[in-house]
Amino acid sequence: CQQGGGTGFVMIPPWGAPIPVVHKLKFECTNNKAEYEAFVLGLQNAINLNARHIDIFNDSELIINQVT
Repeated sequence: CQQGGGTGFVMIPPWGAPIPVVHKLKFECTNNKAEYEAFVLGLQNAINLNARHIDIFNDSELIINQVT
């Protein structure tokens, strides 16, 4: 991604509507780095919401192969 690119994900809590989250990146990065940023930000948001169970859906084969 270029400097100023972004990442995003959607959190779907059991108690309400989906929550779209976008994050602007302030550094140059590859597409893989942007995918990791979204993955980590999603986990951090789940932790902040005290999630006890999460399902992660991701289309990045690199991330899927490295975290499973």
